[in-house]
Amino acid sequence: MIKLIRLNGEIIYLNYLQIQYMESIPETKIKMVNGDFYLVKDSVDSVVRQVTELLRGCVAFEEKF
Repeated sequence: MIKLIRLNGEIIYLNYLQIQYMESIPETKIKMVNGDFYLVKDSVDSVVRQVTELLRGCVAFEEKF
């Protein structure tokens, strides 16, 4: 789950696996695969960064020689 802030200041948590696409209009519009959409204050780059950090935390890579 990623933490986002709606335009009214409400904090929401979204399942990043359910995001279909995002638009910057100038707020960020996130469309979910079920057809729902959310307008949030977070930038598209911020959302991508959160997803990247979440995935990095889930996958550990250790090089062994």
